[in-house]
Amino acid sequence: MRNKFLAGIGNLFGDFGRARNAVNTYERLNALSDASLARQGLSRSDLPAEAFKRSFRA
Repeated sequence: MRNKFLAGIGNLFGDFGRARNAVNTYERLNALSDASLARQGLSRSDLPAEAFKRSFRA
């Protein structure tokens, strides 16, 4: 039971780190020009999903 609890705490902190990474990724992508985003196959409306994907992929 204790190991399960500690694993849950570890996962929680891992999720916090990934969430912070998603914010940083979003901000980095958002700073790019529309042309730069297009070269990566992205539009501004793609940014939230793309930041999440890059940060939380398995």
